[in-house]
Amino acid sequence: MCRVTQRKDGIWQQAMTVIVDGRRVQKYFYGKTKADVLRKIQDYKDEQASGPTFGAVADEWWEHHEPTLAANTTKSYKPALVRAKEQFGDRRIRQILPTEINQFLKAFIKEKSAAKKTATTQRMVINLIFKYAVKNGYAIVNPAREISLPRNLSSKERELPEDDQIKLVKEHTDAPFGMFAYWALYTGCRRGELQALTWEDVDLENGWIHITKTLYYKNGKPAIKPPKTKKGIRDIPLLDKLAEKLEPGKGLIFANKSGGYLTEWQFQKNWADYKEASGVTCTAHQLRHVFTTMLFENQIEPKDIQTIVGHAQLSTTMDIYTHIRKVQADRVKAKVSALDIT
Repeated sequence: MCRVTQRKDGIWQQAMTVIVDGRRVQKYFYGKTKADVLRKIQDYKDEQASGPTFGAVADEWWEHHEPTLAANTTKSYKPALVRAKEQFGDRRIRQILPTEINQFLKAFIKEKSAAKKTATTQRMVINLIFKYAVKNGYAIVNPAREISLPRNLSSKERELPEDDQIKLVKEHTDAPFGMFAYWALYTGCRRGELQALTWEDVDLENGWIHITKTLYYKNGKPAIKPPKTKKGIRDIPLLDKLAEKLEPGKGLIFANKSGGYLTEWQFQKNWADYKEASGVTCTAHQLRHVFTTMLFENQIEPKDIQTIVGHAQLSTTMDIYTHIRKVQADRVKAKVSALDIT
């Protein structure tokens, strides 16, 4: 290795032979002082021994990965990325241990009372960053690979609305945006699927609703894409309770005043107005689970339910079934506990 020298312009430099892609090349380090150069050389040696910082790898991963993500996925991944960088950003990536990741996830779940989906996303993002690090030679092993989440995490978005909420949905179809909630209740469609739905997708004669697309938002503006998986493309039976409320037309079923797709702001405004007018406090996604519950309660086979609601995996359907049984058991227990013998 050459010694540190000062150029005519006052900049200090030193050359060092390094291995890049299996080849020996000269790498130069520069600084305003001799100490600057020596510090940069030491930082480089430390990086080679322990890898770059987690934050640097995370940013590089996001730069490559973000363009491939759907808008909704980007929206859920970004907060998890920020939290991971806040926790591990300055650490050398090869020095981070599985126990540290596990402790971080446990503390995050406890402090934020995180639901299962949020915690799962947090773990997934950390895992993806380390997988990228291993693939690109920044780390030797993935310390997040074997990390698992506690089994007793709640699924907040799957909490079933109380019976009075369902009654309000049924009674307020004439309220602003009331039919959107009613459609969610009697089709089990996802919000984006309903927003993309047209009257041409509804076969009134044969009693089917054809789901072939979904709406998502990119920078607040609506865009259309196929469902995330092939299971998302499906036909849903048109229930009599919904059919009798319909007033068929043309084009989008839930359009803005110009006949186009609702922007994110327009949807949120419509839903807020509906909640205020009706007294409904649950989400459209919770109404999807009410529909799924109804199918289970009427002994529809799980595989058929999976097809109707468009779950990619049967395990997702069965997970909801398990949750529903627990909720129902808790309700029965509450009623029985209040009984008295006369």
